[in-house]
Amino acid sequence: MSPKAKLVRAGDSDDATAAYAASTSPDAHVAEPEPVVETRKKSTGEPSPFDAEEFLEANRRNRDKMRTAAAVKRAKEAARASRREAPWWKRTPAVVAEPVESEAPREDPDAATTPPVDEAATATRSRWVVPALSVLLIAALAAAGVFAYLYREADDRANAADQVNQLRPAAVESAKQYAGDLLTYDSADFGALDSRITDISTPEFAKDFIEGSRQAREGSANAQAVATALVKDAGVVSISSTEAVLIVALDQTITSPQTARDLPGGIPYQSRVKITLTRDGNRWLISDFEVI
Repeated sequence: MSPKAKLVRAGDSDDATAAYAASTSPDAHVAEPEPVVETRKKSTGEPSPFDAEEFLEANRRNRDKMRTAAAVKRAKEAARASRREAPWWKRTPAVVAEPVESEAPREDPDAATTPPVDEAATATRSRWVVPALSVLLIAALAAAGVFAYLYREADDRANAADQVNQLRPAAVESAKQYAGDLLTYDSADFGALDSRITDISTPEFAKDFIEGSRQAREGSANAQAVATALVKDAGVVSISSTEAVLIVALDQTITSPQTARDLPGGIPYQSRVKITLTRDGNRWLISDFEVI
């Protein structure tokens, strides 16, 4: 190696030695590397532990929310237990009010919030539950009463129909007999006819019929007429437990000394009468009589 190269190398070595000594000197200032700070807030939207004030405030808000949610849960469980212990007819949906926080929560659009309980809507539903159930109960009772009434009415109608059916044969037989009794007479003895009429008629009808036939009786007495009625058939127009209306068909024959030579068998008449019967105790009586 040349003396010049040795000199250069010696200079380099001295420079390196001087640099090392400077770096290890107590008074030397060494530039510290900048700390790498996690920027969680920027990436996740939440404060990191390095943001001291904001991190503490977020923790405080979260604790308040958890306490509020726990209080609401305890209140709901207590309400459910109370409803289970009460009788079933007194159970109504409970209204659980959310506890009021001691401090108004600070607005934080980034923080998750618990949906508020709509107390007004819940209270309105609770107020209407019992009246609605009462209305339904009343409607059910009313429907049951209507059904019971209709059942009784149907039963009464069935009983009445049975009773009418039992009375129908007696009404038909009475109408046949009474029509024949009224149209069979001897003009020489109207007293016997009046006696029969009084026996088989209501007092009002007997009086009206006897008085209304006086003029006809005078003509029959002058002709010395004798009438005989033969009943053919009878049918019911209407009938109830108190009144029956029937049509009776009969053939009537009238004989008289004045017509005996020309009509020895008498004068025949085919008569149809409508007779109304009224129930009196255990028998039917004539209340109206009309030749049709």
